[in-house]
Amino acid sequence: MNTLLRCCGVIVLLFSLNSCGIVTTNKSSPWVRLTTQTANFNTDNDNVTLDGLSAKKFYNHLRVTCARGTVNIKKIKINYENGEFQQFRTAGLMTKDSISPPQLLDYADSKITAIEINYHSLGNKKLLTAGITPKAIIEVWGKEQQPIVFS
Repeated sequence: MNTLLRCCGVIVLLFSLNSCGIVTTNKSSPWVRLTTQTANFNTDNDNVTLDGLSAKKFYNHLRVTCARGTVNIKKIKINYENGEFQQFRTAGLMTKDSISPPQLLDYADSKITAIEINYHSLGNKKLLTAGITPKAIIEVWGKEQQPIVFS
């Protein structure tokens, strides 16, 4: 009888500990995906015009991720609403799930209108057919500028 009570106590304790881990905060990330590009197996220059909700926000940092494949990102050019632009030299070769360090944007008080990405995707169509090297997926993320609240 004593053993049965101990087992029941352990089970109740495990359930209570497990349910504590379920409670999470619903805080959204300040990073917003601005564009996703699928890289062909060659050197390319993609121009992306921002539209929708992402074009209406202000960003103070930028980062690049490689969600799949392997790509050598040569440069990224950010065009702003005020007519200015900013160029970045990125980390270079990026492989699957790699993330570049955040880059500080010069014109955080101006909205981004377009993004130009210059890259060279590694691999070729024969290797893609064999399932060895898939086309790279490049994502550009912007960190939303948080409003300054005066109290």
